[in-house]
Amino acid sequence: MTSFGRALWFSAILACATILADATQTPAAEQSNDRWLSIFSQELGQLDQERSQLILDLTALGAPVIGQTAPQFGYQHTRVSRPPLTPPWLQIDLGQSQRIDRIVLIPAVLDWQADSKRTYGFPLRFRVDIAEHPDFTQPTLVADFINDDLPDPGIAPVSISVQQQTARYVRITVTKLAVENDQHFFALAEMLVLSGKRNIAIGAKVSATAALNIPPRWVNENLVDGRTPLGPPIRVELLPWDGLFAGTNKDDAFSFMSIDLGQTYALQEIRLYATHARLGADIPGFSFPARFLVEVANEIDFSDATVVLDASAEDYHNPGDNAITIPIHSKSAHYVRVRLPDGNDARFSLSEIEVYANDINVARDKTVTASRDPSKYSSAWPRSLLVDGFISYGRLLELPTWLDLWDERLRLTQAIDRVDHQRVKIAEQARVRLWWIMLIGAVVGVGIVGGWMMRQRRRRTQELDSLRRRMARDMHDEIGSNLAAIARLSEVSVGADATSDDWQEVHRIAGESMDGMREVLWLAGAREEAGPELTTHMKRLVQRLLSGHDVRWLTPLDTLPSNWSSVARREIFLFCKESFANIVRHAQARVVELDMMVNDGIFRIVIRDDGIGYDPETVRRGMGLHSLHERARTLGGTMSVATSPGNGTRLQLSVPVAKLIATGMVN
Repeated sequence: MTSFGRALWFSAILACATILADATQTPAAEQSNDRWLSIFSQELGQLDQERSQLILDLTALGAPVIGQTAPQFGYQHTRVSRPPLTPPWLQIDLGQSQRIDRIVLIPAVLDWQADSKRTYGFPLRFRVDIAEHPDFTQPTLVADFINDDLPDPGIAPVSISVQQQTARYVRITVTKLAVENDQHFFALAEMLVLSGKRNIAIGAKVSATAALNIPPRWVNENLVDGRTPLGPPIRVELLPWDGLFAGTNKDDAFSFMSIDLGQTYALQEIRLYATHARLGADIPGFSFPARFLVEVANEIDFSDATVVLDASAEDYHNPGDNAITIPIHSKSAHYVRVRLPDGNDARFSLSEIEVYANDINVARDKTVTASRDPSKYSSAWPRSLLVDGFISYGRLLELPTWLDLWDERLRLTQAIDRVDHQRVKIAEQARVRLWWIMLIGAVVGVGIVGGWMMRQRRRRTQELDSLRRRMARDMHDEIGSNLAAIARLSEVSVGADATSDDWQEVHRIAGESMDGMREVLWLAGAREEAGPELTTHMKRLVQRLLSGHDVRWLTPLDTLPSNWSSVARREIFLFCKESFANIVRHAQARVVELDMMVNDGIFRIVIRDDGIGYDPETVRRGMGLHSLHERARTLGGTMSVATSPGNGTRLQLSVPVAKLIATGMVN
């Protein structure tokens, strides 16, 4: 193989090694950089299309509003160093047997965090039961997650459909707790129990086997206070502003906001939403009253008012973005009012009031009255903002609709995670497939380039052969004819005047020149111009160079195989010529023995003389030995020399016949 060929193969191997190194890289976080791999994998392209559609569907749901806007975090089980022997439980008492449509567990979140953060302390395995008695002697199982760890829901609520069963008690039994810093515990931000469109768990009694009490963050009652890291049930949709401010004026003894429902309704609950300031400041629960009362009445002057929430004795915890839900039992009313205690003239604000009767918000778009000083507040903030269905960060949704959106968001998020997991494997397979394609392509490319180089080499060889043949014809026709004419004239002259030594010398030189020219033509590869083959030229060479010696052919080889290359024949001839020249110049021999044979696939030439020989230790590079070794190497064979002072010299060349066929040469 030529040095260029070896370099070409080395480059191909290096390229393949680079491809392999790239193919074995971990594809983590490289998804956006390997889209082109879909060219080599139809399944990968399909996964990318599916993921793009999932992302579009998830985006269409809108961004969730997440974060702790109130100091109440929820319920947390006491941290222990090892799992308790008896599975801990947590239950709520709804006060009476009621229809249950859905039970929802909202994961706890610590302060503000992104929606991609792992949940805090959500139980890994648990079951949910309902019952009519607090001891759960005859429970009804509604959810079973005890066989496998539940996938981390992140901040998404875990919704459990109950199919309209009735019960008074709801219990969650945890069979495998969460683990953090080698401590076992579990935590929940809120438990919702939906009946129709309402959360009937608000204010329910909470019982547990163990609890971590760190008020105001971790207290049992926080489990059912309506304050969650998910905030109000909205779809994000911003208005220029939203909220109604009430303050003192000269005609009012106190500040209030009231709603005329238009008729009398049997009320179920009232929901109050605080204002979230976002123009110039980011303040949840902005201007929410520290002390207030919520009243219902049938008379417009509230002379028959009933207080449904009295928060006038001590400061009420600011709800942040969460709704304050006030359950109402057996009360009918035409009017609803939120007011400050007598003598309190502070300004306060609310973003929305909802009043539910028969699972419908009957306060929507109704008439609002408020004590407000027109000189201080622009008419661009109409009182209708209190019942327009919007709060500071979006449009209010019914709880079931809002939870359905979260269920869909969770489903899409888990589907994206599944696609990403599959994509890692498929992308790795595509990389391996690409590696093989590029490896095969590299090998094929090397083969094509090598073939092209061999073709170019043969073409150049053919051009050189053509040039040699043309030169040989020119030499034969021009110089050869002139030498032949000189030889003929000298021969005639010698015959006419045999005593002329000069003409005899001319005749001899002309003859030798003719033989030398034939050798040159033959060595140039123009055998059709040079005449005889190798064996004939060898005999002529012996006659010319060893004319004064007793030459003995031990095994004369009259003809050589015709499929030997011209290069091989030329190298053999020049090897012999150099050997004969060494005998003439240095050997002082009288007898020379020649042996040429082909035996067992090996071509051998043995040349012996009875000359003076030499000492191999003192003669290393002289007498053309280096040139003979190089020719033997070029033929792909070996040369050996046996000699000693006074005992003559034996020279042997051995070449495999396979090396002499076609080009057969090594470089």
